[in-house]
Amino acid sequence: MANRPLGRGLYFVADASLLTGERIAKVTREALEAGAVLVQLRAKAMTAAEMGPVAQDLVRVCAEFGVPLLVNDLPEVAASAGAAGVHVGQEDVTVAQVRQALGEEAIVGATTPTVEAVRRAEGEGADYVSAGPMFRSPTKPSKPVAGPELARRLRAATDLPLCVIGGIAAENVHELAGCGVDLVCVISAIAAADEPRAAAQELIAAMRAAGVAWGQSP
Repeated sequence: MANRPLGRGLYFVADASLLTGERIAKVTREALEAGAVLVQLRAKAMTAAEMGPVAQDLVRVCAEFGVPLLVNDLPEVAASAGAAGVHVGQEDVTVAQVRQALGEEAIVGATTPTVEAVRRAEGEGADYVSAGPMFRSPTKPSKPVAGPELARRLRAATDLPLCVIGGIAAENVHELAGCGVDLVCVISAIAAADEPRAAAQELIAAMRAAGVAWGQSP
């Protein structure tokens, strides 16, 4: 486990396929101003060399707010940029490999679509696990919806912080009430919004009103 505890609340994924150029740092700043507690840089179409400067920019922005930046899949980019850690998917580098590369101080999260995946990630030293998609996702429209029931199953299987992702918006976040969620992860709800700061504020208000990632036992 990382020595720095994870906050509970809104987790923003800054996706370079939706946010290009200077806009990625601008929208990330607005999400942080609204109250995001964790940020991830995802740039599937970029090489590690291309991703590095973007990660460095976001590390600087996140540092102003005391919020960790994670890099999707690439521990070498996280290390060179000074990011706090890495989020790993199911088909990429493993939690154990990231932990070996970055050490015990790093924050390592994992996509865990099953209880078995949760147990594997937990055994390899993950700091949080992630379930999704909760709803139909604009970024992965063909992926079958797992729904809040998956979050409930994974919550029962682990004491690690639980992140949920996929199609979450202010209008549906109340459906996650009672699932024991610690982090609500969004991409399009903020990145594709005309006013990202206002969209993030609206989502956080809806989370608080529903008691999702607020007022629950971890």
